[in-house]
Amino acid sequence: MSGSTLYCLGEAWLELESPAPLSSAEAFRPRVGGSAAALALAYAALGGRAALLGQLGEDAFGHRIADALTDAGVDVRRLCFTSRAPTPLLFRGGGGALPCRIRSADLLYSAGQLGESWAADAGALALSSACLVDSPCRFTHLSALDTAHASGVPVCFVPALRPALWPSEKTLRDTVLQFLPFADLLVLTEDEMELLLDTRAYQVGLFFLLRGHVQLVLLQTAEGVHAFTRAAHAFWPGLSAPPEELAARLLFRLDAQDAALKKLMKYSAAALQTLL
Repeated sequence: MSGSTLYCLGEAWLELESPAPLSSAEAFRPRVGGSAAALALAYAALGGRAALLGQLGEDAFGHRIADALTDAGVDVRRLCFTSRAPTPLLFRGGGGALPCRIRSADLLYSAGQLGESWAADAGALALSSACLVDSPCRFTHLSALDTAHASGVPVCFVPALRPALWPSEKTLRDTVLQFLPFADLLVLTEDEMELLLDTRAYQVGLFFLLRGHVQLVLLQTAEGVHAFTRAAHAFWPGLSAPPEELAARLLFRLDAQDAALKKLMKYSAAALQTLL
């Protein structure tokens, strides 16, 4: 695993931010957004090899995102562009968010465009929930999971729940719960656990989270960050970071330790403590 590539599958969009409420904002500051892009950027910033798998519009915003990712050290050679739909946008201001993504390039990314060759040098596959809405890209994620499991590539799921992108919270919850068991590593917040499982108590939530392929859960709470396997528990009091950054740290440390999933299952609490 050591020195291999982290492939981040999913969304990259242009976020336009303003300190003023959206109803009165007159100027916006652009930046690259989207959970897949954020995780790739965080991993590259640590010195790891990260690549983005997805699709942008064949437009100025799409190429602006690709250029920014390249400048930050993210491999975009497998990134696709299409003239059939625009690059997605997300406006933020005054605590509110307005996505422009009903039909966007990322959601049209197909399994045929992804293929299977990416797995040849993959150390891990990371994905979030934003592209799991009813779209061709949802089936691309299923195809990627099949390829990862067949090739022995660990899967890290960072749900990064954004209810505004979904037709309803129920649809979001039901869909994400279907995908959870396919991940080997799971990184989420206690707010997200509550939305998914209707509980903030990790003692209850873990019964639902540690199932299927899941070997490790990283859970951010108000008190700090917990790591759980079926046999051990570690805690970093006071630690706070976006889930994508936590996932990047975790995956980078696992890569540095050349830790296979079978080895991870045997980690003691002291060994888990070295992962962040």
